[in-house]
Amino acid sequence: MMKADVSQPFSMVDGSHAFNIEQDQHEKQSYFKDLGQSFYLIHLKYKWFDEKHWKLAFCSSSFDCINKYPNIFLLYRTVLFSITIFDFVYGIVSTDPVHEWIIYYTHLTVLITFLAIVFQFLITYRANFYRGNDIVPRHSLQYVHIMLIIISLGSGLAVCLAYWSIIHSSTARAIPHARIILEHGVLWFLLLIDVLFFTRLPIYMIDCIPIIIFGIIYGIFTIIIFMLQSRFSNNRIGYIYQALNLNSAPLRVSIQMFLFIFILPIAIIFILWNLFRLRRSIHVKITGEVEGSELNSIA
Repeated sequence: MMKADVSQPFSMVDGSHAFNIEQDQHEKQSYFKDLGQSFYLIHLKYKWFDEKHWKLAFCSSSFDCINKYPNIFLLYRTVLFSITIFDFVYGIVSTDPVHEWIIYYTHLTVLITFLAIVFQFLITYRANFYRGNDIVPRHSLQYVHIMLIIISLGSGLAVCLAYWSIIHSSTARAIPHARIILEHGVLWFLLLIDVLFFTRLPIYMIDCIPIIIFGIIYGIFTIIIFMLQSRFSNNRIGYIYQALNLNSAPLRVSIQMFLFIFILPIAIIFILWNLFRLRRSIHVKITGEVEGSELNSIA
């Protein structure tokens, strides 16, 4: 099976120089300086790789023990894809009424997670079995792929925190349905394992912007529903979630929406940034002969 060809020294090529795969182990800087630099827009502007860097980014790990078993990338993403497509299809057909499936923030996050996992699945098969030229997807497609991952990780954790801390505790359901558990935590956690352990993709603080934009779009959708007083199942008029019901307490709901759209994504990305920063601190030999000076970021 495929092993990423990373025997050549890294170089700053085109846009790839702006997207760190692994931080230079010899470049030590303070926590707050690193935090400040993670807000640089250049980390959001360039989200694609060229040539060998593409395989290195998506089909190799920062952990040597994982790289010893290259088939694990294919196996894990095949299993994850199978679980996700089953949950995705079953979730749609089991929703009553089915046309309301798309209106929920949770389900939109599941849709984005599904697309991100499909990308992960397809690129792994492409890297393993495709024998033609131009194996690396075009830059725009790579950008979409990585944006899906970022939004899925951020919004997925938001859904997980909101459901298990507020919604679930306020309902009478003692044991949640298996699909509820999948969509409110498990799928997000499985994707996090994929990105954290089976890729070299970094997370920067500036990555909160796509998540905020996604939240703004849903916020506008919520306001439109309120203005039109749209009707939904369970006698809901003008709202989807009770916590976002502008009919009852406009000021309180507006504050909640502001916190959910703008503050929570920043807090979530801060958590993820620290987690991925810790991963970047792990020294991994790309090959047995590569010197530390060759572990410079290609981003």
